[in-house]
Amino acid sequence: MAPGGEDRATSMHAPLQIADRISAKGMLSDIWETPRALRQLIKSHVQDGKIKIPGLQTPLPKCHGLGGQTPLQILAACSESQVSEKGFCNRLTVIGCGTSWHAALLAEYQIETMARIPVESQYASEFRYREPTLRTGDALVVVSMSGETTDAVEALRRVRSSPNGNSVLTIAIVNEMDSTLARECDVALDVCAGTGIGVASTKTFSATNMVFVLMSLALADECGQIAGRENLIQKLQELPDSMQEVLDKEAKPLVTDVGDRSIEIGECPLWDIGCQNVLARNFIFLGRGFNFPVALEGAMKCKELAYIHAEGYPAAEMKHGPIALIDEFMPVVVICPKADASYEKIKSNIEEVRARNGATIAITEKHNHELEQICEYVIGVPETHEYLMPLLAILPLQLLAYMMGILKGNTVDHPRGLVKSVSVKVESSPSAGYVSSH
Repeated sequence: MAPGGEDRATSMHAPLQIADRISAKGMLSDIWETPRALRQLIKSHVQDGKIKIPGLQTPLPKCHGLGGQTPLQILAACSESQVSEKGFCNRLTVIGCGTSWHAALLAEYQIETMARIPVESQYASEFRYREPTLRTGDALVVVSMSGETTDAVEALRRVRSSPNGNSVLTIAIVNEMDSTLARECDVALDVCAGTGIGVASTKTFSATNMVFVLMSLALADECGQIAGRENLIQKLQELPDSMQEVLDKEAKPLVTDVGDRSIEIGECPLWDIGCQNVLARNFIFLGRGFNFPVALEGAMKCKELAYIHAEGYPAAEMKHGPIALIDEFMPVVVICPKADASYEKIKSNIEEVRARNGATIAITEKHNHELEQICEYVIGVPETHEYLMPLLAILPLQLLAYMMGILKGNTVDHPRGLVKSVSVKVESSPSAGYVSSH
Protein backbone atom coordinates (compact mmCIF):
# COMPACT_ATOMS: atom_id res chain seq x y z
CA MET A 1 0.00 0.00 0.00
CA ALA A 2 1.19 3.53 -0.76
CA PRO A 3 1.23 6.27 1.88
CA GLY A 4 -2.30 7.32 2.81
CA GLY A 5 -3.80 3.90 2.12
CA GLU A 6 -3.88 4.18 -1.68
CA ASP A 7 -2.77 1.29 -3.81
CA ARG A 8 0.37 1.74 -5.88
CA ALA A 9 -1.42 2.26 -9.20
CA THR A 10 -3.54 5.07 -7.76
CA SER A 11 -0.63 6.78 -6.00
CA MET A 12 1.37 6.57 -9.23
CA HIS A 13 -1.45 8.10 -11.26
CA ALA A 14 -2.04 11.11 -9.01
CA PRO A 15 1.35 12.82 -9.60
CA LEU A 16 0.84 12.55 -13.34
CA GLN A 17 -1.60 15.47 -13.16
CA ILE A 18 1.35 17.90 -13.19
CA ALA A 19 1.99 18.43 -16.88
CA ASP A 20 2.26 22.16 -16.22
CA ARG A 21 5.56 21.50 -14.40
CA ILE A 22 7.09 19.85 -17.47
CA SER A 23 8.56 22.21 -20.04
CA ALA A 24 9.84 20.94 -23.36
CA LYS A 25 11.65 24.28 -23.60
CA GLY A 26 13.51 23.84 -20.31
CA MET A 27 16.15 21.43 -19.17
CA LEU A 28 14.34 18.58 -20.90
CA SER A 29 15.19 20.19 -24.23
CA ASP A 30 18.89 20.11 -23.28
CA ILE A 31 18.69 16.34 -22.85
CA TRP A 32 16.60 16.00 -26.01
CA GLU A 33 19.23 17.88 -28.05
CA THR A 34 22.06 15.53 -27.06
CA PRO A 35 21.89 13.31 -30.18
CA ARG A 36 22.00 16.39 -32.42
CA ALA A 37 25.09 17.73 -30.65
CA LEU A 38 26.92 14.42 -30.92
CA ARG A 39 25.90 13.94 -34.54
CA GLN A 40 27.45 17.32 -35.37
CA LEU A 41 30.70 16.44 -33.58
CA ILE A 42 30.97 13.14 -35.44
CA LYS A 43 30.22 14.82 -38.76
CA SER A 44 32.90 17.45 -38.12
CA HIS A 45 35.66 15.14 -36.91
CA VAL A 46 35.14 11.74 -38.57
CA GLN A 47 35.86 11.91 -42.28
CA ASP A 48 36.21 8.77 -44.40
CA GLY A 49 36.80 6.77 -41.23
CA LYS A 50 39.67 9.03 -40.12
CA ILE A 51 39.67 11.30 -37.06
CA LYS A 52 40.34 14.94 -37.87
CA ILE A 53 40.84 17.33 -34.93
CA PRO A 54 42.63 20.40 -36.35
CA GLY A 55 43.49 21.79 -32.92
CA LEU A 56 45.53 18.67 -32.14
CA GLN A 57 47.16 18.44 -35.55
CA THR A 58 48.50 21.99 -35.88
CA PRO A 59 52.11 22.55 -34.67
CA LEU A 60 52.64 24.79 -31.66
CA PRO A 61 54.34 28.15 -32.35
CA LYS A 62 58.11 28.38 -32.10
CA CYS A 63 57.88 30.59 -29.01
CA HIS A 64 56.43 27.67 -27.05
CA GLY A 65 58.85 25.40 -25.22
CA LEU A 66 57.48 22.52 -27.32
CA GLY A 67 57.23 24.62 -30.50
CA GLY A 68 57.18 22.80 -33.83
CA GLN A 69 55.47 19.70 -32.44
CA THR A 70 51.75 19.04 -32.80
CA PRO A 71 49.69 18.51 -29.64
CA LEU A 72 48.90 15.02 -30.93
CA GLN A 73 52.62 14.18 -31.09
CA ILE A 74 53.18 15.55 -27.59
CA LEU A 75 50.27 13.54 -26.19
CA ALA A 76 51.46 10.39 -27.95
CA ALA A 77 54.87 10.88 -26.32
CA CYS A 78 53.13 10.23 -22.98
CA SER A 79 52.78 6.58 -23.99
CA GLU A 80 54.85 4.11 -21.98
CA SER A 81 56.30 2.92 -25.29
CA GLN A 82 57.91 6.37 -25.65
CA VAL A 83 60.18 6.27 -22.60
CA SER A 84 62.86 8.92 -23.00
CA GLU A 85 66.58 8.55 -22.43
CA LYS A 86 65.88 9.90 -18.92
CA GLY A 87 64.07 6.67 -18.13
CA PHE A 88 60.52 8.00 -17.86
CA CYS A 89 57.62 8.90 -20.15
CA ASN A 90 55.80 12.19 -20.08
CA ARG A 91 52.60 12.52 -18.04
CA LEU A 92 49.06 13.31 -19.12
CA THR A 93 46.83 14.83 -16.43
CA VAL A 94 43.13 15.67 -16.86
CA ILE A 95 41.40 17.94 -14.33
CA GLY A 96 37.89 19.27 -13.79
CA CYS A 97 35.25 20.06 -11.16
CA GLY A 98 31.88 18.41 -10.58
CA THR A 99 30.42 16.98 -13.78
CA SER A 100 33.59 18.01 -15.61
CA TRP A 101 35.63 15.84 -13.24
CA HIS A 102 33.36 12.88 -14.01
CA ALA A 103 34.08 13.51 -17.69
CA ALA A 104 37.80 13.68 -16.85
CA LEU A 105 37.62 10.36 -15.01
CA LEU A 106 35.83 8.74 -17.95
CA ALA A 107 38.52 10.19 -20.23
CA GLU A 108 41.12 8.37 -18.12
CA TYR A 109 39.43 5.05 -18.89
CA GLN A 110 38.97 5.91 -22.58
CA ILE A 111 42.50 7.12 -23.32
CA GLU A 112 44.21 4.38 -21.32
CA THR A 113 42.12 1.65 -22.95
CA MET A 114 42.13 2.87 -26.54
CA ALA A 115 45.52 4.56 -26.84
CA ARG A 116 47.39 2.76 -24.01
CA ILE A 117 48.59 6.08 -22.58
CA PRO A 118 48.64 6.41 -18.77
CA VAL A 119 46.33 9.18 -17.54
CA GLU A 120 45.82 10.75 -14.14
CA SER A 121 42.49 12.49 -13.45
CA GLN A 122 42.22 14.93 -10.56
CA TYR A 123 39.82 17.44 -9.06
CA ALA A 124 40.85 20.90 -10.23
CA SER A 125 39.95 22.21 -6.77
CA GLU A 126 42.66 19.99 -5.26
CA PHE A 127 45.17 20.27 -8.09
CA ARG A 128 45.32 24.09 -7.87
CA TYR A 129 46.67 23.96 -4.30
CA ARG A 130 49.40 21.40 -4.99
CA GLU A 131 52.90 22.31 -6.03
CA PRO A 132 53.11 21.44 -9.76
CA THR A 133 55.45 18.56 -10.52
CA LEU A 134 54.92 18.61 -14.28
CA ARG A 135 58.03 18.19 -16.40
CA THR A 136 58.99 19.39 -19.87
CA GLY A 137 56.80 17.57 -22.39
CA ASP A 138 53.99 16.77 -19.94
CA ALA A 139 50.39 17.62 -20.85
CA LEU A 140 47.53 19.11 -18.83
CA VAL A 141 43.92 18.89 -20.07
CA VAL A 142 41.49 21.23 -18.29
CA VAL A 143 37.77 20.48 -18.55
CA SER A 144 35.22 23.22 -17.88
CA MET A 145 31.99 23.76 -19.78
CA SER A 146 31.96 27.49 -19.16
CA GLY A 147 35.72 27.86 -19.43
CA GLU A 148 35.51 30.14 -16.39
CA THR A 149 35.48 27.81 -13.38
CA THR A 150 37.71 29.41 -10.76
CA ASP A 151 39.51 26.26 -9.63
CA ALA A 152 40.18 25.17 -13.21
CA VAL A 153 41.50 28.57 -14.28
CA GLU A 154 43.71 28.95 -11.20
CA ALA A 155 45.06 25.41 -11.63
CA LEU A 156 46.06 26.28 -15.20
CA ARG A 157 47.72 29.52 -14.10
CA ARG A 158 49.63 27.72 -11.38
CA VAL A 159 51.07 25.35 -13.97
CA ARG A 160 51.77 28.20 -16.37
CA SER A 161 53.74 30.09 -13.72
CA SER A 162 55.80 27.05 -12.66
CA PRO A 163 59.46 26.72 -13.79
CA ASN A 164 58.55 24.35 -16.64
CA GLY A 165 55.26 26.06 -17.45
CA ASN A 166 56.23 27.11 -20.98
CA SER A 167 57.21 23.54 -21.81
CA VAL A 168 53.95 21.91 -20.73
CA LEU A 169 51.18 21.39 -23.26
CA THR A 170 47.85 22.78 -22.02
CA ILE A 171 44.51 21.88 -23.62
CA ALA A 172 41.10 23.30 -22.71
CA ILE A 173 37.92 21.27 -23.29
CA VAL A 174 35.14 23.86 -23.18
CA ASN A 175 31.68 24.73 -24.47
CA GLU A 176 32.54 28.44 -24.60
CA MET A 177 35.40 29.31 -26.94
CA ASP A 178 35.27 32.95 -25.82
CA SER A 179 36.37 32.08 -22.30
CA THR A 180 39.38 32.42 -20.03
CA LEU A 181 40.49 28.81 -20.37
CA ALA A 182 40.15 28.84 -24.14
CA ARG A 183 42.28 31.97 -24.36
CA GLU A 184 44.99 30.93 -21.90
CA CYS A 185 45.54 27.31 -22.99
CA ASP A 186 47.73 26.33 -25.92
CA VAL A 187 44.81 24.53 -27.56
CA ALA A 188 41.05 24.81 -27.03
CA LEU A 189 38.64 22.11 -28.18
CA ASP A 190 34.97 23.11 -28.50
CA VAL A 191 32.44 20.45 -27.44
CA CYS A 192 29.84 22.28 -29.58
CA ALA A 193 26.90 21.46 -27.29
CA GLY A 194 25.27 24.84 -27.77
CA THR A 195 23.65 26.98 -25.09
CA GLY A 196 22.13 25.02 -22.22
CA ILE A 197 18.87 26.11 -20.61
CA GLY A 198 19.21 24.09 -17.43
CA VAL A 199 21.88 24.92 -14.89
CA ALA A 200 22.79 21.26 -14.33
CA SER A 201 24.98 19.84 -17.11
CA THR A 202 23.38 17.21 -19.34
CA LYS A 203 24.12 17.47 -23.07
CA THR A 204 27.45 19.18 -22.33
CA PHE A 205 28.54 16.13 -20.31
CA SER A 206 27.74 13.85 -23.24
CA ALA A 207 29.37 16.17 -25.79
CA THR A 208 32.51 16.38 -23.64
CA ASN A 209 32.67 12.60 -23.47
CA MET A 210 32.33 12.44 -27.25
CA VAL A 211 35.27 14.83 -27.66
CA PHE A 212 37.35 12.55 -25.44
CA VAL A 213 36.29 9.49 -27.47
CA LEU A 214 37.45 11.26 -30.63
CA MET A 215 40.68 12.35 -28.94
CA SER A 216 41.29 8.79 -27.73
CA LEU A 217 40.78 7.43 -31.25
CA ALA A 218 43.14 10.05 -32.72
CA LEU A 219 45.78 9.14 -30.11
CA ALA A 220 45.26 5.43 -30.74
CA ASP A 221 45.85 6.03 -34.45
CA GLU A 222 48.97 8.06 -33.66
CA CYS A 223 50.31 5.31 -31.37
CA GLY A 224 49.09 2.41 -33.51
CA GLN A 225 47.45 0.79 -30.52
CA ILE A 226 43.74 0.17 -31.16
CA ALA A 227 42.22 -3.14 -32.28
CA GLY A 228 38.75 -3.51 -33.80
CA ARG A 229 38.84 0.08 -35.00
CA GLU A 230 36.39 -0.33 -37.91
CA ASN A 231 33.68 -1.77 -35.66
CA LEU A 232 34.19 1.02 -33.13
CA ILE A 233 33.91 3.71 -35.83
CA GLN A 234 30.73 2.09 -37.14
CA LYS A 235 29.18 1.99 -33.66
CA LEU A 236 30.29 5.58 -33.11
CA GLN A 237 28.43 6.74 -36.21
CA GLU A 238 25.33 4.81 -35.15
CA LEU A 239 25.39 6.27 -31.63
CA PRO A 240 23.25 9.41 -32.16
CA ASP A 241 20.42 7.29 -33.60
CA SER A 242 20.72 4.89 -30.65
CA MET A 243 20.53 7.83 -28.24
CA GLN A 244 17.44 9.14 -30.01
CA GLU A 245 15.87 5.70 -29.64
CA VAL A 246 16.41 5.85 -25.87
CA LEU A 247 14.87 9.33 -25.68
CA ASP A 248 11.88 8.35 -27.82
CA LYS A 249 11.20 5.36 -25.59
CA GLU A 250 11.74 7.02 -22.23
CA ALA A 251 10.81 10.68 -22.65
CA LYS A 252 8.81 11.37 -25.81
CA PRO A 253 5.48 11.65 -23.92
CA LEU A 254 7.06 14.45 -21.87
CA VAL A 255 8.18 16.57 -24.83
CA THR A 256 4.85 16.30 -26.63
CA ASP A 257 1.92 18.46 -25.60
CA VAL A 258 0.04 16.35 -23.04
CA GLY A 259 -2.40 19.19 -22.34
CA ASP A 260 -4.69 18.50 -19.42
CA ARG A 261 -4.48 14.74 -19.66
CA SER A 262 -2.27 12.63 -17.43
CA ILE A 263 0.39 10.30 -18.75
CA GLU A 264 -0.98 6.79 -18.54
CA ILE A 265 0.80 4.09 -16.55
CA GLY A 266 3.02 2.18 -18.95
CA GLU A 267 3.14 5.01 -21.48
CA CYS A 268 6.50 6.24 -20.18
CA PRO A 269 8.28 3.43 -18.25
CA LEU A 270 10.94 5.68 -16.74
CA TRP A 271 8.27 8.05 -15.44
CA ASP A 272 6.62 5.07 -13.74
CA ILE A 273 9.95 4.16 -12.11
CA GLY A 274 10.32 7.74 -10.93
CA CYS A 275 6.83 7.71 -9.42
CA GLN A 276 7.56 4.53 -7.50
CA ASN A 277 10.90 5.73 -6.09
CA VAL A 278 10.52 9.47 -5.65
CA LEU A 279 9.91 9.16 -1.90
CA ALA A 280 13.22 7.37 -1.32
CA ARG A 281 15.60 9.26 0.98
CA ASN A 282 18.77 7.68 -0.45
CA PHE A 283 20.02 6.12 -3.69
CA ILE A 284 23.13 4.12 -4.57
CA PHE A 285 24.50 4.09 -8.14
CA LEU A 286 26.88 1.31 -9.18
CA GLY A 287 29.02 0.76 -12.27
CA ARG A 288 32.29 -0.85 -13.27
CA GLY A 289 35.03 0.29 -15.63
CA PHE A 290 33.78 2.81 -18.18
CA ASN A 291 30.44 2.96 -16.39
CA PHE A 292 31.77 3.89 -12.94
CA PRO A 293 32.12 7.62 -13.83
CA VAL A 294 28.56 7.46 -15.20
CA ALA A 295 27.38 6.08 -11.86
CA LEU A 296 29.01 9.08 -10.18
CA GLU A 297 27.31 11.45 -12.60
CA GLY A 298 23.94 9.73 -12.12
CA ALA A 299 24.26 10.18 -8.37
CA MET A 300 25.14 13.85 -8.84
CA LYS A 301 22.08 14.45 -11.02
CA CYS A 302 19.90 12.73 -8.39
CA LYS A 303 21.21 15.18 -5.79
CA GLU A 304 21.06 18.25 -8.04
CA LEU A 305 17.60 17.77 -9.53
CA ALA A 306 15.62 15.51 -7.17
CA TYR A 307 17.27 16.74 -3.95
CA ILE A 308 17.74 13.10 -2.91
CA HIS A 309 20.95 11.98 -1.24
CA ALA A 310 22.79 9.63 -3.59
CA GLU A 311 26.24 8.07 -3.80
CA GLY A 312 28.08 6.55 -6.75
CA TYR A 313 30.48 3.63 -6.28
CA PRO A 314 32.48 1.15 -8.31
CA ALA A 315 30.24 -1.92 -8.10
CA ALA A 316 32.93 -4.04 -6.45
CA GLU A 317 33.23 -1.49 -3.64
CA MET A 318 29.63 -2.02 -2.57
CA LYS A 319 30.80 -4.63 -0.07
CA HIS A 320 33.07 -2.06 1.61
CA GLY A 321 30.50 -0.03 3.50
CA PRO A 322 27.44 0.67 1.30
CA ILE A 323 26.15 -2.90 1.63
CA ALA A 324 25.36 -2.21 5.29
CA LEU A 325 22.87 0.49 4.25
CA ILE A 326 20.90 -1.49 1.68
CA ASP A 327 17.32 -2.37 2.55
CA GLU A 328 13.88 -2.19 0.92
CA PHE A 329 13.87 1.60 1.27
CA MET A 330 17.09 2.27 -0.69
CA PRO A 331 16.91 1.91 -4.49
CA VAL A 332 20.14 0.72 -6.12
CA VAL A 333 20.76 1.77 -9.72
CA VAL A 334 23.17 -0.57 -11.53
CA ILE A 335 24.68 0.05 -14.96
CA CYS A 336 25.03 -3.52 -16.14
CA PRO A 337 25.58 -3.90 -19.91
CA LYS A 338 26.33 -7.39 -21.18
CA ALA A 339 29.08 -5.82 -23.29
CA ASP A 340 30.98 -5.13 -20.04
CA ALA A 341 33.73 -7.70 -19.47
CA SER A 342 32.76 -7.80 -15.78
CA TYR A 343 29.05 -8.42 -16.48
CA GLU A 344 28.88 -11.63 -14.43
CA LYS A 345 30.50 -9.92 -11.46
CA ILE A 346 27.97 -7.09 -11.64
CA LYS A 347 25.18 -9.67 -11.65
CA SER A 348 26.64 -10.99 -8.40
CA ASN A 349 26.41 -7.46 -6.96
CA ILE A 350 22.74 -7.39 -7.90
CA GLU A 351 22.19 -10.72 -6.16
CA GLU A 352 23.76 -9.22 -3.04
CA VAL A 353 21.28 -6.33 -3.18
CA ARG A 354 18.40 -8.74 -3.73
CA ALA A 355 19.43 -10.82 -0.72
CA ARG A 356 18.97 -7.69 1.42
CA ASN A 357 15.53 -6.88 -0.03
CA GLY A 358 16.92 -3.93 -1.94
CA ALA A 359 15.14 -2.66 -5.05
CA THR A 360 17.38 -2.70 -8.12
CA ILE A 361 17.02 -0.53 -11.21
CA ALA A 362 19.25 -1.99 -13.94
CA ILE A 363 20.39 -0.41 -17.20
CA THR A 364 21.38 -2.98 -19.81
CA GLU A 365 20.93 -3.81 -23.50
CA LYS A 366 17.29 -4.08 -24.57
CA HIS A 367 17.71 -7.69 -25.77
CA ASN A 368 19.23 -8.83 -22.47
CA HIS A 369 16.39 -10.41 -20.50
CA GLU A 370 18.56 -12.15 -17.90
CA LEU A 371 18.15 -9.36 -15.36
CA GLU A 372 14.36 -9.32 -15.38
CA GLN A 373 14.23 -12.15 -12.84
CA ILE A 374 16.53 -10.49 -10.32
CA CYS A 375 15.75 -6.76 -10.73
CA GLU A 376 12.62 -4.78 -9.93
CA TYR A 377 13.10 -2.56 -12.96
CA VAL A 378 15.13 -3.02 -16.14
CA ILE A 379 15.79 -0.12 -18.52
CA GLY A 380 16.77 -1.36 -21.97
CA VAL A 381 19.06 0.58 -24.31
CA PRO A 382 20.32 -0.34 -27.80
CA GLU A 383 23.45 -2.44 -28.11
CA THR A 384 26.67 -0.58 -28.74
CA HIS A 385 30.42 -0.86 -28.22
CA GLU A 386 31.59 -1.21 -24.63
CA TYR A 387 33.55 2.06 -24.93
CA LEU A 388 30.40 3.95 -25.97
CA MET A 389 27.91 2.50 -23.49
CA PRO A 390 28.41 5.40 -21.01
CA LEU A 391 26.95 7.80 -23.57
CA LEU A 392 23.78 5.71 -23.76
CA ALA A 393 23.55 4.85 -20.05
CA ILE A 394 23.72 8.47 -18.91
CA LEU A 395 20.46 9.40 -20.68
CA PRO A 396 18.04 7.37 -18.50
CA LEU A 397 19.95 8.51 -15.40
CA GLN A 398 19.54 12.18 -16.34
CA LEU A 399 15.88 11.64 -17.20
CA LEU A 400 15.14 9.74 -13.99
CA ALA A 401 16.62 12.54 -11.87
CA TYR A 402 14.70 15.13 -13.91
CA MET A 403 11.41 13.26 -13.55
CA MET A 404 11.78 12.78 -9.80
CA GLY A 405 12.59 16.47 -9.49
CA ILE A 406 9.42 17.32 -11.40
CA LEU A 407 7.37 14.95 -9.23
CA LYS A 408 8.69 16.68 -6.10
CA GLY A 409 7.86 20.11 -7.48
CA ASN A 410 11.50 21.19 -7.69
CA THR A 411 12.70 23.95 -10.01
CA VAL A 412 14.73 21.53 -12.12
CA ASP A 413 15.90 24.19 -14.60
CA HIS A 414 17.45 26.21 -11.77
CA PRO A 415 18.10 23.90 -8.79
CA ARG A 416 18.63 25.59 -5.46
CA GLY A 417 22.21 26.51 -4.69
CA LEU A 418 23.52 25.81 -8.22
CA VAL A 419 24.95 28.24 -10.74
CA LYS A 420 26.24 27.70 -14.27
CA SER A 421 29.80 28.40 -13.23
CA VAL A 422 31.73 29.63 -10.23
CA SER A 423 32.96 33.12 -11.07
CA VAL A 424 36.53 33.94 -11.98
CA LYS A 425 38.45 36.86 -10.54
CA VAL A 426 39.95 39.11 -13.19
CA GLU A 427 43.52 39.65 -11.99
CA SER A 428 44.32 42.42 -14.47
CA SER A 429 41.47 44.62 -13.30
CA PRO A 430 40.84 44.30 -9.54
CA SER A 431 38.13 46.93 -9.59
CA ALA A 432 36.14 44.87 -12.08
CA GLY A 433 35.50 42.28 -9.38
CA TYR A 434 34.22 38.97 -10.69
CA VAL A 435 33.06 37.94 -14.13
CA SER A 436 30.32 35.34 -14.12
CA SER A 437 29.91 32.70 -16.77
CA HIS A 438 26.54 32.17 -18.44
